[in-house]
Amino acid sequence: MKDRSTKADITAAVLLDEDTLMLFGAIDQPLPADSVVMLDGMLDGRFRGGCWTDGAGERWFLGAIRVAGLAHMRPSRIEIEDAQGKHLLLPRLSNVRTNPAHLVAALREVQPQSLDVALDVAVTLLSGLETGEGEADRRTRLLSGLAQEASRPDGFAEVLGRFRDGALMVQGWSHGFPAGAAHVLVEADDLRAHSSAAGPFHRPDLPDDAAGLLTVLEGPVASPDTIRRIHFRAADGWRHLAIFEHRQILADGVASAHARDMLGHLQGDAARRGVAAAIAARYNGVETVSQLQSPVRMGLDMAVRVPGAGLFVCGWLLDPTQAVRAVTVKGGGMTARLDADWSRLGRKDVSDAFAHDPLFAGRLLPGNDAHGFTAFAREPAGISADAEFHLELALADGIAFLPLPCQPPTGDALRRMLGSVNPDSPSIDRVVATHLGPMLRSAASGQAAPSSVLHPMGRALKSPRVSVILPVCDGREDVDLNLARMANDPDFAEAEILVVAGAGTHERLAGMVRQAAGFYRLAVGFVAAPTASDRFEAVAAALPHARADRVLLLSPSVLPTERGWLSALERAIRKPNAVGSAALAPVMVSPTLLYEDHSIRFAGIVAVEGPGGAVTYERRYAGYPRDWLKEQEASAVDAASADCALLPRELLVRAMADGGRYLAPEPKGLDLCLRVRAAGGSCLWLPKVRLVAVDEQSRHARDPRLERMSALVDDWSFAERWKASIAA
Repeated sequence: MKDRSTKADITAAVLLDEDTLMLFGAIDQPLPADSVVMLDGMLDGRFRGGCWTDGAGERWFLGAIRVAGLAHMRPSRIEIEDAQGKHLLLPRLSNVRTNPAHLVAALREVQPQSLDVALDVAVTLLSGLETGEGEADRRTRLLSGLAQEASRPDGFAEVLGRFRDGALMVQGWSHGFPAGAAHVLVEADDLRAHSSAAGPFHRPDLPDDAAGLLTVLEGPVASPDTIRRIHFRAADGWRHLAIFEHRQILADGVASAHARDMLGHLQGDAARRGVAAAIAARYNGVETVSQLQSPVRMGLDMAVRVPGAGLFVCGWLLDPTQAVRAVTVKGGGMTARLDADWSRLGRKDVSDAFAHDPLFAGRLLPGNDAHGFTAFAREPAGISADAEFHLELALADGIAFLPLPCQPPTGDALRRMLGSVNPDSPSIDRVVATHLGPMLRSAASGQAAPSSVLHPMGRALKSPRVSVILPVCDGREDVDLNLARMANDPDFAEAEILVVAGAGTHERLAGMVRQAAGFYRLAVGFVAAPTASDRFEAVAAALPHARADRVLLLSPSVLPTERGWLSALERAIRKPNAVGSAALAPVMVSPTLLYEDHSIRFAGIVAVEGPGGAVTYERRYAGYPRDWLKEQEASAVDAASADCALLPRELLVRAMADGGRYLAPEPKGLDLCLRVRAAGGSCLWLPKVRLVAVDEQSRHARDPRLERMSALVDDWSFAERWKASIAA
């Protein structure tokens, strides 16, 4: 494509961020408002520009070039494609600055009569560019600098009040504030553009060319006590409302009522309707869906918020005539559409409940019961932890509101949330990856470690040889069998045994443990940890009470068949060549675990690489007869078994400090082993040492749907952390 020669003079070039370059200068021909830009002949990004002609007939322009990584480039040739497809060649840039004040000073010096137009162009250009977190400072300084130069005083803001959704009501007076819809710039700690609806009203204390003013600025707007000026475009240029020294800031919740009281005083039907519509679109804490005269009703079953992650909303919307055009969650500066991406569910109970309602008579079709929904809304950073939210229903003839009281992300609330999601939805993988996984991960990261209290029982032991952690998180009372077998093994004579009572333990457990500890003369510590929901949380609760240098993790379901097995684990840890090149690394060692029929339950977990490099962790020989075990010596494996494992306490503490966040206990054992290795340890399996691991049934009723959803989320969490999967 042949270049089209241009005569241009770039007066100022300023980098506003890593990707955006702002240009100001004179040029002999029009520049496109929006086009592609090429750097050194390569199609790289976009150009947006605006031109004006000064009183001497010379054409000037402001333009923004947007190219990824532009700050690190040094292009020698910048071309812009015009409307005819020809390339306009700009002169090479020789002096690119990073301080926006340089551009403002250049405009003030060479085009002082065009500062209003320059601000118009800058607002248009920058409003179309995305602003990354931490990137807005130079853009704010540019707009603020131009506004300071171009804007002239024109009235005062005397009464300010925020609506619940972050919008702002301003009452004051002005000579030239535009009635109806307009855009304004609010100058506070930063400078942001907002849509406004305004109407004038008569004030006898003002001169004839001024009028009272009531305007509603779309939010979220800066806090009223931080606002310094409100800039607006009048017919003869940019002007601003100063903030009256004795301004009144209305209390929260008062702005709606105050603005409605003022509506009757506004002049001009169109302006009054615009302000009334803006006020009606503001949520004032009152539910209005049930007041609609159209056949629309809505109800909520639950809403859960994980601060920093987002909201989950479950409920129903009865809308047989399709009157609702959008359902949006708002609050705390957040706005997110729900209906664009929600999952619909059958709710025949809703159809039955409204079957005889006159408003819905003849409108509910038999069998059309998909009124339920589950929806997610991801929240942006910076939303207050105590923010309030509501749902906004947009209809053809108005807006209705529904308060959205959110539950905190307790374990019960999260389980209810999971149970309400349909695991058979065709979009379930995306829902898990986009919403459920991040929400539950954030919720888990904010949970405090389980608290615990140690109750010494049995005999005192000054320096234990090993700390045995026996977690109990169900209704079993038979751990006396475990204690009896340890009492019959000399290996445990100098061991402290920490029986951890987690959530769901039987109230008689402590009494039984105390009796067994005294009878067998064992050194037992009963650790009460009522908030520990599974054996891994129970281990975390007991770990601060472990005094020995080595810890034995032992599930109550694992039963020894012979004596001396603990010594075998200890010898394997001390053996110099146990794991080859990793001999100097701290070791987590597990024996072979057998089912009651002596088939193999655990013989090491190994990573298997599949097609495309995908890694899957598999249990070797699971379900096979024990005769398949051919190895006779200790073998390095990718993961040991957390049901029975001996490892250094310091290594376990480091691994538990970076705990994986999973809903079910199944992936936590493998995750723990991988974290042991990530902390510098290694895993070892002993073929010769064999214990029985009873395959027990759950003592609590399980919700199959909840279990399926938990497994889907856990699979995602594991894959996110380890870039691998767990074999079924």
